[in-house]
Amino acid sequence: MTDTDAAREPARRSPTEHSSPPHISPGHGREALLRALLDTAAELSSLQDVESVLQSIVRRTRHLLRSDMAYISLNDHPSGETYIRQSDGVATTEYRTLRMPIGYGILGRVATGVAPYQTTDYLRDESIPHLDSIDEIVAGEGVLTIMGVPLLIGGRVIGALMVAERASRVFSPEEIDTADSLGKHAAVALDNAERYTRALRDAELLSRQHERSQEELVSRTQVMEFDADLLDEILRSPTDDGVLTLTARALGAPVALLSASGEQIAVAPEDAGPLLRRPPRLARLEEAVGTRRALHQDGEADRRDGEDEELDVTVVAVRSGEEAMGFLATRAAEDPASRQLLDHAALHMALALQFVRAQEDAQHRQQLDVIEELLTARPISEHRLAQRLRRWQLGVHDPAWVAVLVPDKDADAVLRRLIRGLPGTRLAAPLGDQLCVIFDEQRWVEAALSRISEQGLTVRGTWSGPMSSVRALPRHHRIAQMALAAMRLGGREGLVDADAVGLVGAVVHAAEQSDARGEPIDLTVPISPLVAHDAQRGTELTRTAATYFETDRRIDRTAEALFLHRSTVKQRLQSIRRVLGEGWDRAPRHLDVHLALRAWSLAHSPED
Repeated sequence: MTDTDAAREPARRSPTEHSSPPHISPGHGREALLRALLDTAAELSSLQDVESVLQSIVRRTRHLLRSDMAYISLNDHPSGETYIRQSDGVATTEYRTLRMPIGYGILGRVATGVAPYQTTDYLRDESIPHLDSIDEIVAGEGVLTIMGVPLLIGGRVIGALMVAERASRVFSPEEIDTADSLGKHAAVALDNAERYTRALRDAELLSRQHERSQEELVSRTQVMEFDADLLDEILRSPTDDGVLTLTARALGAPVALLSASGEQIAVAPEDAGPLLRRPPRLARLEEAVGTRRALHQDGEADRRDGEDEELDVTVVAVRSGEEAMGFLATRAAEDPASRQLLDHAALHMALALQFVRAQEDAQHRQQLDVIEELLTARPISEHRLAQRLRRWQLGVHDPAWVAVLVPDKDADAVLRRLIRGLPGTRLAAPLGDQLCVIFDEQRWVEAALSRISEQGLTVRGTWSGPMSSVRALPRHHRIAQMALAAMRLGGREGLVDADAVGLVGAVVHAAEQSDARGEPIDLTVPISPLVAHDAQRGTELTRTAATYFETDRRIDRTAEALFLHRSTVKQRLQSIRRVLGEGWDRAPRHLDVHLALRAWSLAHSPED
């Protein structure tokens, strides 16, 4: 288990322990949480005194997470220790003045900067390096649960932001991300305050270097004003466009937002065009971010004096907690001041994208309501249905198709964002472990397959249509479900037309429903003697029979498909007749035998 996983999973919990309720009720939602983070960031950006910043951090952290106590530690790297500088809610003097080696305990472990971490029973957690003197102080405070996130600025670990409970509590991934987001803002605000204080002190003590100190002060003031402008823009209109526009204006050059896979999503100004003529490999993007070097890409269209123009682009990662949300790219971040502006812009872009995602989630819940209403065939007037569909540019009687997709569990969220961004997608909502999609362009299937392949995802899905009206959704959804059942039986992946599966899909679907009721049905019963014969004697009579039916019961085409001589095929057909009896390939038995052979073929590849 990695340290990041450890932060998201409790250390050990007895059957009698219960996690405390979430600090924010479901009614507030994700947008309310993000708004609280923005208010906190706005307060921190206005403070210039270090101690005021520290007090504000711990107070707002405790309030935001509804915890018993919160405290912040700063690293003393020369001594190899981290010490609590400011706290809120701590009762004992020993705990408030705690000082411990970096790497020991939860505080010391988080202060290494590796990842967030939490435990629900500190004193009994054997995965944590303990010191007896520290354990006595923790026991005296009555602390059980501790969670913390590192404070990093420019890749440098400056301390840790911690919350603690005197009862057992499991902090959710959302709460850990909240603390991590607040910790990022806290690190920036603390760094701003320290730099600002240092610049003022230098200006006072080093009068001969006044001009140099003044430039540093002006640069810091510019960064603080930039932070304030970005926060105001997000509070006014929480979208990525505003952040891009302000960043491009501050840098004096185009700035682009790239997806997590490197594709350009948006650019400011809008007429700037693509900064990269083709999406770079993800590994190159991550290398450019990690080494803080520009990303080079040879030009293919612009030629000057017979030479290719080389394009230098600086990129920074946009992250929310541990999630990579994308990248910011520009051609004008070569000096440290510009790089610092770009780093701050990436932090605010993450907040803007969180807001956009929260709004999209609300819209997708509305889409789920419409899909469920159509699938249950509830009575709904034409006018009301048309009104509900109009917001997604879909008419009641517009030609449309329905797709049913089953993604890998690890790629569920990625697939949803990919599908919702495809041209032609009108409605998309999860139904159980499936994603139901209504689209109005037939080329959508080809585009979906291409994007899924580009992302390296695997998916099993079928589609049906066109529907003359969305009111026909229940029938076409059943057809897609039937075809999906046939794909599951065969263990097949991809996205296929439900019509290509045929009647065998309905038979397999019915068998699955019977299995779910505890009444299993073996679809291969009509050919079970043939399957047993092959297993005992190592023959291939079952596959020969299946190929015989699929080639219109013609011996010559069967021989060609199996790479056999016609006489060999005839001999096998005689053997099949002896095993299954006369009339196996003629009415009325041939339909049962053919369906059984198709069901068997779905579950057996030619190599089996």
